Amino acid sequence: MTQVNMPLQLATPAIISGKIASKVMLDLTVYLTGPSEHELDYLIDLYERICPSDRLVRYKISELEYWSSIASPDLTASGRDAAAVGIRRPYLQPVRQRIQDGRAFEIQFWDGRSINEPDGSWSFNCRRMHHRSTGLHAFVRILMPLNADLDILRIAATEIADNIEFFSGHGGLVFVYDPWVKEAAFNTIYAQARRYWGVDVEDLNETLLLMREAIKGINWVTLLGRELVYAVNIEEILDQLEIIADVTVEQCQHGSVVFAGSEPVVGDQHRPDRSLDSYYAIADVLKPLFLTQHPDFSGERFIQSGNTTSWIRRFIDPDGWR
Repeated sequence: MTQVNMPLQLATPAIISGKIASKVMLDLTVYLTGPSEHELDYLIDLYERICPSDRLVRYKISELEYWSSIASPDLTASGRDAAAVGIRRPYLQPVRQRIQDGRAFEIQFWDGRSINEPDGSWSFNCRRMHHRSTGLHAFVRILMPLNADLDILRIAATEIADNIEFFSGHGGLVFVYDPWVKEAAFNTIYAQARRYWGVDVEDLNETLLLMREAIKGINWVTLLGRELVYAVNIEEILDQLEIIADVTVEQCQHGSVVFAGSEPVVGDQHRPDRSLDSYYAIADVLKPLFLTQHPDFSGERFIQSGNTTSWIRRFIDPDGWR
C-alpha cells in the first residue's frame, strides 16, 4: 500500500474561527463528453469497487435538497416505478431520465464525514450543467483522504480512460475547502499554493466551461482524451511524453493517462529539489493544450493579484507565479 509523504505544514488543515477551512486530499477530476446512461452506471460501479463499504452511506440527486440514505433511499415517483420492476439502483431513475432528455443532472455519494474529521472523507460527484450559450458540460470527481492507497487513484484514472469518453482530467493532491467560508479559505490556499506547486487548486464553477478545448494543467495524473486533442498531433505528443525520465504513459480506449513519477509530490518551493522535474517536462510537451486565460479564483488575494492564469501555467512559466 502506497501513501503520500506529506510535510507537517501541509498535512495540518487551515483553521478559521476554530473550524477547518481547507485541507489537502487526494482527487481525481475528469471532464466528460457525456456521460451516457451506461457510462454513468460504470462510473458508479467503479466507485463502489474502490470506496470502502462503510463509506458508502449517502447520496444526493437534483430532485432532493438533502442527503438520503443509500440503504433506505427516498424514492421519487419514477424511482418507485423502477423499484417495482426490479431496476438496479432505482433511486437513480430521475438521473437516467435527465440523461435521456439531454438535461442537467447531479448524482453525489458521500460518507457523511465533514471536513473537520481527520479520517474523512470519501465522496463521488458527477454533474452535468446546461449553459445557455455553450450547452452541456459534465465532470466526475472522486475525493479520497490522504491515507488512501495511491493505487486506487491510479487504477480509477486508467479505468475511466478505458471506459468513458472524456476531454481531459487530472489527479493527485488538491486543496479542498469548506464552501461556507470559501472566500477566506481561498486566501489561505493562495499562500499555500505559492509554496506547494504540486497541489491543485480547484474551483469547478470557473473551470468547467473551459474544458472542451484545453487542459486545466497537469498534476501527478494527467488524462488526455481523444475528443480534446484532435487539433494537435497527439501521436507526436505521446511519443515525446514516453521518453521523459520518470514518466509513464498508459494508452487507453478513449485517451491516454500520464503519470509524473510513482507518487504525487508537494513541490515545496522553500526546499527546492528535483521532484518536480517530470511535471515541468510534461507541461512543456503539453504547452499547446494549456489554458491561456482563466477567471480569478475566489478570495481577495487571488482577485487582487489577478494571477490565477499564472498559477495554472506555473510549470510552463515559473516566473509568472513566483
